[in-house]
Amino acid sequence: MKDKAAILVCVTGQRDCDRLIRAGRKIADEQNAPLQVLSVQPASAGFETSGEELEYLRQTARDAKAEMTVFFNDDAALMAVGFVKQIGATHVVTGMAEAPVNGFVEMIHKLLPKIPISMVAKDGMIYNICPESRKRSSKLAFGANT
Repeated sequence: MKDKAAILVCVTGQRDCDRLIRAGRKIADEQNAPLQVLSVQPASAGFETSGEELEYLRQTARDAKAEMTVFFNDDAALMAVGFVKQIGATHVVTGMAEAPVNGFVEMIHKLLPKIPISMVAKDGMIYNICPESRKRSSKLAFGANT
């Protein structure tokens, strides 16, 4: 599965996560990379997970030429980090954290500080967390031009 660096989109079981898959597809196209979609559902939720919503997201992923994987585990961030390493992802796309913040994005950034993370807000605006090395080089490049 680690043939070529992939873009990973992390979705919940909510229908509006389709915007994340579309944003991930754009990034994957720009980087000429395959797209993977991951959903980690809480194991403690049991059968409360909406199969209809997940099937909609699976079809959206299929339409975007992406494979979707679903895990059942209560630690979504650690599962996502493991999956990033398994597939060799070079970029992660998620939704924006809402209150209460669950720490998903923060944990991924802490455990994978060199991987860029794009967060897609409900209005479609994309916010990026860039790796530290990129931030420094940007500042140096900017400073050299002034």
